[in-house]
Amino acid sequence: MHVDGQTLSPDETEYNVTTVNNQIQIIVSYKGRQSSNPAVHLEVSIPNNIALTIETDSASIAVREYTGELEAASVSGNILVEDVYGDITMRSNRGDAIVQNSAGTISMVGNYGLLILDNARGHIGVSTIMGNVVFNGSILMGDDVRLETDHGSVSVHLSANSALGIQVRSTSGDVVCMMPHAVSSTRTCDRETNSGGGRLSIRTVSGAVTVQLLP
Repeated sequence: MHVDGQTLSPDETEYNVTTVNNQIQIIVSYKGRQSSNPAVHLEVSIPNNIALTIETDSASIAVREYTGELEAASVSGNILVEDVYGDITMRSNRGDAIVQNSAGTISMVGNYGLLILDNARGHIGVSTIMGNVVFNGSILMGDDVRLETDHGSVSVHLSANSALGIQVRSTSGDVVCMMPHAVSSTRTCDRETNSGGGRLSIRTVSGAVTVQLLP
């Protein structure tokens, strides 16, 4: 493991590395004044297939080119996961969470921020209360994508090569389903597929839903 970084105020930054129960724990605490620039920038390089957990209050998180078990959580910071493969868990209360070019078992949970999936594959579950959800990419054989939001919107833009069944349900939100062979109403959308295709399930309370093919 390699750790590097920088801070605007070394005298107001506490940095501690400990080893407990075969785990390496890195804790960074900044007690100085907040500014528009990040007060602390930390870079950690680790081998693949080592369980990685990152938790922050307001700091943003970015994880790139990693294979293994990842858990990333932030109260108000943004989370970016890019080129990651494995078990991915992301939790963000007020920040945005983005997954790009990744695959595996992906869980995204939010409250108010934007949740985006760009070219994500596998078993995917997304849940938020007020946040909007955006999915861009393909859904193919073996993929199972579940998108849920109470009061935010859901926008799905599918690649032309997608092969999937669709089920959309909304209590009071408008549903626009521009997919071939789909049966839709203002609150629902259903589409069957041949055996072996992927699956897309969407549920909202009052949030609007749009499902369409990418041009």
